Amino acid sequence: MDVDQGEVEETHILCIRVTNLQHDVIHNLFGHNDWEFEEVPQANEEDNVPIEPQEDGQPDGPGYIIPQNSEENECPYCLCRPCITSEDNRQMWWEDRNHAAHDWNNGLRREHYKRFWTMLYHRQVWQDERYIARKNSALEQDPHHTLYAWGGGYKHRRDLMPECVLKLVRGWFPKPPHKNYMGHKWQ
Repeated sequence: MDVDQGEVEETHILCIRVTNLQHDVIHNLFGHNDWEFEEVPQANEEDNVPIEPQEDGQPDGPGYIIPQNSEENECPYCLCRPCITSEDNRQMWWEDRNHAAHDWNNGLRREHYKRFWTMLYHRQVWQDERYIARKNSALEQDPHHTLYAWGGGYKHRRDLMPECVLKLVRGWFPKPPHKNYMGHKWQ
């Protein structure tokens, strides 16, 4: 993009935590495009401390939290403001089109579910009391839930993917007509 000599291009400050390899890749990308790359020293060295896992091996919370927009309507499925599947939350890995139904689409759906899981994790949905109540209810309905519950109570390693995410991802990668969706498996 060419900028006139008298015109000043708007700049933004981004704060991200990256590995050494990611840092080098970003630095090389900026250098390749002749973009200015300015590193700002950390104001607080404590910010560079990794999150310690809890007794159950899970981190105490997300490394960073993406705040909800209180002026948006809350999705009844994912509990996000706006819905996690909203164009406002669009990611580079999101599909631009729906693919043909195929037996192998389940693997593609699984990869996208993992990415949505991370998006929901950074919005602290998995710690929301309403979500936890839903999960407990689902576990109580499963006759084999005692085989998979761990850590006391109904705490479980798996999470329930919200209906809005299921609908979007299943639209991108549909199943063949002769197959059924697996649904949530507790194993």
